[in-house]
Amino acid sequence: MRLIDRSDTSLVLALVASSLVVFHQPLRILFDAAHATELRYGIDLLPGLTVLVGTFAFHEARKRQVARAAAASAAAEAQTERHRANELERLVGFGRALGSAYEPMALRQVFWRFMPGFTADRELWMLTRTHDTWDLVVRDATAGPDRNVELLEALAKDVLSRPELAPGQAGVRLGDDLCFPMVVGDAVVGVVGVRNSPLISEPEAHALVAAVAVLAIAIRNSQLLTQTRESSIRDGLTGCFNRTYALDTLRSELQRSRRSGRGVSVMMIDIDDFKLVNDRHGHLTGDAMLSAIGSRITSSLRTTDVKCRYGGDEFLIVLPETSLNGAEHAAAMLVEEVAQIRLEAHGGIVTPTVSVGVAAAIDGESEPTSLIARADQALYEAKRNGRNRTVTSRLAKAV
Repeated sequence: MRLIDRSDTSLVLALVASSLVVFHQPLRILFDAAHATELRYGIDLLPGLTVLVGTFAFHEARKRQVARAAAASAAAEAQTERHRANELERLVGFGRALGSAYEPMALRQVFWRFMPGFTADRELWMLTRTHDTWDLVVRDATAGPDRNVELLEALAKDVLSRPELAPGQAGVRLGDDLCFPMVVGDAVVGVVGVRNSPLISEPEAHALVAAVAVLAIAIRNSQLLTQTRESSIRDGLTGCFNRTYALDTLRSELQRSRRSGRGVSVMMIDIDDFKLVNDRHGHLTGDAMLSAIGSRITSSLRTTDVKCRYGGDEFLIVLPETSLNGAEHAAAMLVEEVAQIRLEAHGGIVTPTVSVGVAAAIDGESEPTSLIARADQALYEAKRNGRNRTVTSRLAKAV
């Protein structure tokens, strides 16, 4: 514990003055003795001692100055290390949270939970990109009307059109925003933007670079997982769902129909004379026909309708909350739409047609097999009656 500090200067001066008064006589005797010694031996004792004392005092003052500078440097370094440790702790927490977030909604929640800690609550936005489509994932609710989606997309495109960031460069400054491109390997994932007000410091920017890198990897993993799921439940040729997904979806819709009392209908679709097309024009033409009909089914029906390739050249369509009359109307429209397709083949232009069987769920029906069987029977009746038409199953009173 220090007995004297800077605030006690007057006290120190008083102590020195009083000491001189108290020891005036002894000091005089000492100086007289020193002077006598100088005269006796012919030396300058007092000037030499004065130089020695002055040098010693200067040396001690210099040591104290160096010690204070070292202490200040150590304190600053300790503060920097604490700041880095806090950033690392936030980054580790962010990474762990992202590691358990696989769905887009979960990623949004993690983003809003952790990212404001890296931006000191500055305005935030994030756009993700899948193929050539932009998706505004998050935007600060306090953003003004001038911060619309078109402006943010323009900023994102500008960032990604620039050359690769130089090593050590933390983000791209565009107007009022500091933007961070999210690129994983050769895949462009998106862009994160932070309003650069108040001005973002270099340490903050470098911390954001690390956080955005972790976020980009998590988003890319989520996209790959979604693509894997889609590949496992979709037919690659037609873009429609597969048979397993169709049965699971229809079972769920039947259960929901029982609870809500709202109808559910199905359509079984078969391409007319498809084997003849393969035999005459080749399987490549047959594949092109399947792809074209799958695309026409997707574009003609509602987004809520579940389009599935049931097997071979057959398609199953599940129409939630649709009465039998509504399903008949959709089937008739679909027959007309498919008949407008024109395919070039070696033997000329090929025009496909389809036959459709329609059925609706009955009261209390819970298993998809019986409903599909009725639609299938109606389909074969349409085939027997000349193809390129629809037939409705009326074996039981539909919901």
